[in-house]
This record gives sequence, structure tokens and C-alpha cells, in this order.
Amino acid sequence: MYNHPYNQPTYPGPGSPSPAPTPPLLPHQRLWQRFRQARRRTQWGLGCLTLLLIMSVCTCALASGGAMTTTPSSPTAANNSNTSQATATSSTTTPTKQVPPTLSAATPSPVPAQVPTPRPTATSAPVAPVPTPTHIPTQPPAPTQQPTGVNGNPWGYNFTPGTLITNPPTDFCNYFTCVSTFWTATNGYVVECGNGDYSHSGGVRGACSRDGSVLRTLYRH
Repeated sequence: MYNHPYNQPTYPGPGSPSPAPTPPLLPHQRLWQRFRQARRRTQWGLGCLTLLLIMSVCTCALASGGAMTTTPSSPTAANNSNTSQATATSSTTTPTKQVPPTLSAATPSPVPAQVPTPRPTATSAPVAPVPTPTHIPTQPPAPTQQPTGVNGNPWGYNFTPGTLITNPPTDFCNYFTCVSTFWTATNGYVVECGNGDYSHSGGVRGACSRDGSVLRTLYRH
């Protein structure tokens, strides 16, 4: 194989200048070179640790800044306390001016106490006597009692001609002796039978047929 003269390596001759030496790496450049040569997990861990350090430094800086802003208030308070103490001292050291005895206020003369004038008491007006009534009203007359009829009935039923009793009250048989069919055979009016019993079939054929026939009629007024 033919080698071209331009492809031959050149070596520095005795008269050619030597290449400049490479400068050494700075510390941060060495750290960056090592960081790039490390594994991916190591790079992630170092990055997280760096972020934590930066956050802690910022937190400490903020805390120290807040403490520094609150501390200047103490000199002002101290100045105010010193000023109040100085004012109190000056007020206590100010001498009081004594008034000579000749210029003292004269004692006031006693004022006579005023006696209150008694108020006249109001006299009560005489009370007129209440006249006694001379006319005593009479009691109203007692209501007239209903006439008592046969056998003491409160409705005044008797044998004097009047109005026929076609609808006797429910307690009729409490004052009169009624036949057994008094409340079942109610097509007529009240009559007295021959044996003294009372029937409700007056005016109907066969009334008091078993009790001595009809004797007389009972009326209401």
C-alpha cells in the first residue's frame, strides 16, 4: 500500500515549538465533571440534597430577617421609658410655692341653716252619707205549678174533655197502669179500660177487649 506523504504523521522537530500545557481544572469544574460521570440515581440524589440545602438556607435567612426587623422597636421603648422617667424626676424635683400665712384664704362665716316651711296638709272632703233605700222591692211571685192530673202525673192528664193523647211521653207508664200492648198497638189514643188499665188503642175496633172494654178517655189540656 502506498502511503502519501501528506498522510504521514508529523513529529515535532528539534526546532519546532512544543504544545502549550493544558491548564488544571478549577474545583467547581472538577465537581461538575465528577457529577456528569456519576450514575443517574446518584445525580438525582445530589440534586434533591442541593434543593433541600437551598430551602433551609432561605428559611434561616427569612427568620433572621424577621428577628432583625422586630428588634429596633426596643430602643424606642427604652427612649420612651427614659423620657417618662426624666419627666417624672423633673416633676418631683420642682419645688412647690408656699403661700404666706397672710395671703391664706379667709375662713367663711357659717351660713344659718334654713328651716323648711311646713306644707299644709290637705284635708279630706267630707263623705256624704249614703241614703238608705226606703222602698224595698218585693219578691217576684213564685211560678205557678203545673196542675197535677190523674194518679199525680205532671202533665195534668185527666178525664175532663180536652185534646186526645195520641203521642204519650215515654214515662207515661210510670204513672199509669198500662196494658201489655200499650207500646206496640199505637194506632189510636189513650183510654182507660174497665179493669183500670190504660190502652193506646182508643178509637180502634177491639180496644180493651180483654180488659173490660173502654171505660173512659184520658185528655190533655
